[in-house]
Amino acid sequence: MNRLILAVLAALVAAFVVASRLGGAQGGGVLAGVTVGAGLSCLSFLYLRHVLLTRPERALHATVLGFLVKLAALLLGALAFRFVDAAGAHADWKSFVIAFAAAVVVVLPLATWAAQAEWRQRTARV
Repeated sequence: MNRLILAVLAALVAAFVVASRLGGAQGGGVLAGVTVGAGLSCLSFLYLRHVLLTRPERALHATVLGFLVKLAALLLGALAFRFVDAAGAHADWKSFVIAFAAAVVVVLPLATWAAQAEWRQRTARV
């Protein structure tokens, strides 16, 4: 869990640095992408952890559901920033997609590893 928190904080700091250098709509897209990507990855981790502790036979279902939610958020965010002028003025859709994918790639493996390690610890005690 501590590695997950550190990874999310590192991703957010990196996003702020990149966004400040890019500025404008591109910087806004980076901030939005990392925030949404890391946030949904953390929520997916929490749901997977809950499922592993209550109904471990449904773990694959929880993982697939988390993937589909992230995919839907990526698609809706990209479409909104691309075709809604008010949103596109604040965030570039291309930088949103790239930052979202980068945040998910950084946070999701650590989250899955943390959930699995916690589940192993709890089942070893029982």
